[in-house]
This record gives sequence, structure tokens and C-alpha cells, in this order.
Amino acid sequence: MARYVIGIDGGGTKTLGAIADEEGKIIAQYEVGSTNHHSNPLEVVKANLGELITTLLAKAGVQATDVACVCSGMAGVDRPDDKALVKSMMAEFLPNALAIPVNDGLIALVGGTMRAVGIIVISGTGSIAVGVNKQGIQGRAGGWGHILGDEGSGYMIGLRGLRAVCRAYDGRTGPTLLQDLVMKHFGFDRPEQILGWTKQVQGSKTEIGALSRLVHEAHSRGDATATQILREEAEELALAAAAVARKLFADDNDYEVVVGGGNLRKSRPFFEMFQQAVAKRLPGIPVIMPRREPVEGAVIYALDQLRRHEATIAGATS
Repeated sequence: MARYVIGIDGGGTKTLGAIADEEGKIIAQYEVGSTNHHSNPLEVVKANLGELITTLLAKAGVQATDVACVCSGMAGVDRPDDKALVKSMMAEFLPNALAIPVNDGLIALVGGTMRAVGIIVISGTGSIAVGVNKQGIQGRAGGWGHILGDEGSGYMIGLRGLRAVCRAYDGRTGPTLLQDLVMKHFGFDRPEQILGWTKQVQGSKTEIGALSRLVHEAHSRGDATATQILREEAEELALAAAAVARKLFADDNDYEVVVGGGNLRKSRPFFEMFQQAVAKRLPGIPVIMPRREPVEGAVIYALDQLRRHEATIAGATS
């Protein structure tokens, strides 16, 4: 009897799912709204998951009972309570499937390296470094949120861009192109208006993180302040990668560092700064762009975990 696996990439605004056969060939994909139970009512999460799984099964012509494993990569799924909740929801839709809930960083790593070994460093609005070694042991650095951490993130880059404008306006530092770019972006006449804006958005991580593009633009136009910000934040991301490497790969150099998030994937200069910073701390370790997308990583990880699970059962009964 043919068996199938489902991989789910559950983001904050959208969720992508894929169903594949035992060889890893993806048969169908489908997208629904957010399935993050930390930011959505549980009934909304269940409704979106139900639509996702039902549609995938229909498009692939597969019965729910033929799905052997489902791997769901979701933000914040690290605590036992979170994992138990996701498993219980999956049991409603896929009663025969082994449910594997993991942090979304893990499926991005597997998709990026095409195996469940390595380190992923993500710089989106927030930042985190996540790794897995050949023994299946996981480690992480960062991911503390924008109050306690998020070094190297879009939020931190955007915040430092705003701070640079204020410092230059005061005369504490030299002039920076960021002042013109920020003023034009907001349509402000005076830098003092930035203070009112930050109060209005209540220091929103998303709103401030979106300003990182202005820092990237200023760097591309030769602004020394923007370049310094990006270089220092790339160093912070490299520190996180090195911290994970010490935890997981002390005596092993057979792994890669893959990047995720818009800052590293969409800005070649920032990616190259990160490469250089990693090379100083982890000589000889490749830093790469992802080979596949996170949802494909969820499929690969589902197949890997299914085989490990069945091998464990076979060993226990032999």
C-alpha cells in the first residue's frame, strides 16, 4: 500500500503545505492563512489546518489514513505544551500519521541543506540561529525577541538606522545619507517627528523592521554609517552561528551554514558580510543560500523521522 507524508510551513501570515510520496516526490501543494496558535484563535488555526490538509488530500487523490507522517514547522513550537497541542490537532485530521511538530527554523535548515544536519541563521524581522548535528541533537542561539535580542535582524538594522539619524542630527556623529532617506520615506520636515512616529506605532517590531531596507539602500549608495551598521549586525549573526557550532559540531566540520530571512537572502552585500564574519570564526565551513524552500524541508524531515521511528520500532521488536 502506498504511503505519503505531508510537510507544513506555518508562518505568521500564511501556511504552505505539500504532500509527497515515500520517494519525496511532491504531488500537490496548497496555501492557507496563518496557523500560528500564539497569534490566532485556536478555532481559526484548526479551520486553516483542516482546509490545508483536506485540500492536499483531494488534490493528490490520497486518503487521510494513507498519510504515515506529518511534519509541521511553526514559529514558537519549542515547548512541550505547544508540541502536544499541535499533535492533538493533527490527530483529528490524520489519525494514522506520526506527527512531528518542530520550530520553523528547523524545516528551513533541512530545506536549505537538503539534510537534517547543519546550521541555519535567519535574519528576517527577527533573528535566530538553529542547528542539528548528526546525532539529531538540536541547538540554538538568539531568538530572544526584540527586547532582549534580535541582533542582526531587520528590526535591529532598522532601529539602528533611526538612531543614526537622531545621532547625526544632534551632532554626536557625522552626517549620514540615512537622514535624507528616512525623512523622505516618512515625509517628515524634522527628525524630531521620528519620536512621535515611534510612539504612534508603539515601537512596533514589524514597522521598525521594515525600515531596514533604507539602511541597505544607504549602504548601496556608499554611506559609511549604513555600511558600519550592516557589518556589525552581520558580525552578530556570525556570533550566533559560532555559538551553535560550539554546542553541536565541536569535532565535526562536515556541515554547512545556510541563510534564511529577507535580509540575508535578498541583500547580496549583507550576505557577503555575513560570509566573511563566519569565515573568521568557523574557517572552512561553507555559507550558502538555501537549495530548497522550507516546505520542502518539512517533507524531507518527515521522511527522515518516519524512517528513524520505524527503525526504532523494528529494533525493539527484533
